[in-house]
Amino acid sequence: MPIPGRLTKDRFGYAMPVDAPLYTPFPLYYEDVRILLFPYLTDAAAAAALLPSQFELVPADPDGKYAIAQVVFAKYPFSNIGAYNEVAQTLIVTYKGKPGAYAVRLHVTSDQAMCAGREIGGFPKKLGIISFVEGSTLLSTLESPTGLPICSGELDPMQPVQGPEDHPTTFYSLRVIPNPIDAATPTVCQLIETVWDLYGGKFWSARGLLHFNGNSALNPYHTLPIVQQMPPMNTNPQTDLERNTPGVALFRGQMKIAKVTVLEDF
Repeated sequence: MPIPGRLTKDRFGYAMPVDAPLYTPFPLYYEDVRILLFPYLTDAAAAAALLPSQFELVPADPDGKYAIAQVVFAKYPFSNIGAYNEVAQTLIVTYKGKPGAYAVRLHVTSDQAMCAGREIGGFPKKLGIISFVEGSTLLSTLESPTGLPICSGELDPMQPVQGPEDHPTTFYSLRVIPNPIDAATPTVCQLIETVWDLYGGKFWSARGLLHFNGNSALNPYHTLPIVQQMPPMNTNPQTDLERNTPGVALFRGQMKIAKVTVLEDF
């Protein structure tokens, strides 16, 4: 006699595989993080081509020729989804007037970080080879595949930045899950808002340089070209404009990702 399965939805784990989920629900907690921030001016037309129509670029000049992009290199030596390194490329945007950073592409070094980021937050993460060296100069490099350098950042911290200890950052992303029947119509297509809270540490104004080391059709960071790198972060901002102007910097401290919101389905 056939034996029916007994696995029902109420027995599912949080993620796949449902009997041994790869990751657990948010919030995510990180300790002793290192984040290198390299904001720069890029071509606004190239940026607009990668941005969903619900968002608007924040122009970096009166004529609207340039937008602000940023590449971030991060080292996470401890978190509740394991230790990993990360590289992210974002654009400074607004959504219905609210400012944030739109995630264009990311690479990480662990399957947990990749799948949790993609499946929950809609972050377009892929696996890559990411080195992170802390010596007289901090240096991080992304290769994908091994042997093809994509981008790197070199940084020397200079002075601590004055300001609040808590630094919430809003990220926007596009969560897409393919349709196995109709390739042209995704099963899920959502705009997601995620808040990354940097706290318990310090920003350091820094000197350094972002490099796009190689062009890649599969990992095209170079399609947001570096027109001009932003200067070091202001160490003593006095106005909202100064506080909100990005600059080359290092953050050392703690991080938490707790708030994830579906902004719209479309």
